[in-house]
Order: sequence, then structure tokens, then C-alpha cells
Amino acid sequence: MIKAKSVVILMIAVLSVVPAIAGKTKTAECKNNVLTDLKYNFTIDIPDNWKIKTFKENAAEPEVLRALLTQKNYQINRDVENLGGDFIIPEIQIYVRPASITAAEFFEKLKHDVELRSSNDNIISQMNLVLVGEFQGSEEVVIAGTKAVKASFKRPWERHLQADADDPKYRAHGGLIVQDIHDVHEVYIFEHDGNLFVINALVENEFYLMIAEEFAKIIASFKFPAAAEAAVKE
Repeated sequence: MIKAKSVVILMIAVLSVVPAIAGKTKTAECKNNVLTDLKYNFTIDIPDNWKIKTFKENAAEPEVLRALLTQKNYQINRDVENLGGDFIIPEIQIYVRPASITAAEFFEKLKHDVELRSSNDNIISQMNLVLVGEFQGSEEVVIAGTKAVKASFKRPWERHLQADADDPKYRAHGGLIVQDIHDVHEVYIFEHDGNLFVINALVENEFYLMIAEEFAKIIASFKFPAAAEAAVKE
């Protein structure tokens, strides 16, 4: 009898989990190098040398991080290549949520929270800027026909590399190399159809000039095909 009860309880537990699993959908999909968000209906052209990660969500709890793009053929510092050590892979984070505040207000909150070194915002807290980020400046740009804020931040950090103290190349450092690094963050903020969009493109400062044009090309490909079709019909 005890075993029978255990089986019934287990079956109930499994059945209660199945609907939750079945209700999960992808945030986006990529076909023919075009990323399409399945909820917010935007598209982005993805170059061949970029990988795409999407996420699972359900209708009750949509993901704010819609997609993560990482570069495949990224470069790393030469000393890191020789000795091993930490480095940053260029990436583009795409966040969307219903707009409870305007793009301008989000921009001000982002600056404030970075200066405060704390945030309870579900986008800002994921951007890896709060603890040590520094605001550098901003400008107005246009994305998908919509005015957007492009804000620049940097995230300073130190890279420590251990080398052979007897190696002539590293002898002057006593075997320990300390490099002052910072990541460059380009943050794009805009609103469309009642939703807030935040795109965070980041790369190590050493390689920023090599990838800035690629960032710009990807961001410029951002479109809302359904809105464009509606405008043509009108």
C-alpha cells in the first residue's frame, strides 16, 4: 500500500511539471543568418562569424534577455595567448521588456545605478556594469527608424599573468605581468510599440577599433518587418 501511494504521488508530481515544460517556447530563432524574435517581432542580420544563443520562456514569465551574440573569430591579447589568462569575448546582449519607463528615463537610471554601484533593475543588473562601470558619454542615433540613445561605458579591470621570471621576455616584470584593461560597452536604448529595447555591445578596449564597424553593421540591421509592411499598406 505504501508503494502504491508513492507511485501515485510521483505521477501527480510528474504531471504537474509536464505543462510547465510543454509551455516553454524559444525567445528567438535564426534562419538564413536572420535572427527573429518570436514575441517582439524584430529581426537582426547575423554575420557568419557570430554565434547565437537564445533562451526558453513561458507566457507568464517572458525573458528580458532575448538573445546573446558572441563572436567566433575573436582575438585575444598576445601575452594571454602565450601564458593563458582572462579575456573577454566580444558579445552583443539584446534585452526587451514592456516599457514601464521611457528610454530617456532608463538611460538616466542606468547612469545613476552604475554610479551608485547597485541596481534592482532586471536589465541593468545583468549588464556587468554596476560594480565598476564608468559612464563615458552619449549621443542620439536612429535604430529601425526610431530615435535611440547610444551611451558609452567602460568597465576597468586588471589582468594578472604569471610568467617564467627567467624568461628574458618577462624578466623585467619579475615573472608577474599586470595589465590594466577595460571593456568598452556600447549601450543602445529605445522604445517601440510599448516596449523598451536595450542592446549592450561589449569588447576589450584593445580590440574595439577592430570590431566597432561590425557592431555598427549588426545594430543597423535591426528591423521591425511587420511595422514596415503595415506602413506600406497604409
